[in-house]
Amino acid sequence: MFSKHLLTLDFPQHLQEQFQHFASLIECNLITCSASRASEELSAIDATENKATILIHYLENPLQKISYLSRDILKNNLHIAYCPSLNIELEVILIASGFHGAMSVDESVVEQIQSIKKVEGGEISFSDKAVSKYILQKKRVPSSANRAKILAVTTKKEQQILSLLLHGLTNEEVAKELNISVNTVKMHVQNIYKKTKIKNRGQLFAFAAG
Repeated sequence: MFSKHLLTLDFPQHLQEQFQHFASLIECNLITCSASRASEELSAIDATENKATILIHYLENPLQKISYLSRDILKNNLHIAYCPSLNIELEVILIASGFHGAMSVDESVVEQIQSIKKVEGGEISFSDKAVSKYILQKKRVPSSANRAKILAVTTKKEQQILSLLLHGLTNEEVAKELNISVNTVKMHVQNIYKKTKIKNRGQLFAFAAG
């Protein structure tokens, strides 16, 4: 038994076997469970130890899965997203959501272990471009007052689209990420404008930054 723990959440079988090897290499006890049981597993660990646990979330459909993740879980311990593929926009959203790192399935074993080690050591593990973009766009995150106004009048789908827009994605990129048509994105954007009494994207960014 090692003194550190590595939780893999919602992993398919073939990836569970791969991470069993990873856990041995980085001297961690591997615990595999569903995201719904993560709190229960963490409670059992926290009852006996004070060290932070690393949670690796397998996100097959990242944008859909992120919206369902418990904010309480993300507030504590260390979290890494493990995705079929990564791009800068997705990394920015993961940073904003509270993750400490991101890995893609097609990365080498060495790269994945390096990412886990960085997070374990108190660093974040994202691409430099993603971190830079997140910092530059930080001003576009809604203030608490305006966020409350937006949440009060928009649907969950509109909020999801709004989040992507505020992270710099175009209508086409939003459509691709959510697997919907560009026309559907435009319809939701127009609904957001009407509900918030905003006329264009420039005003939307200004409102969000206020």
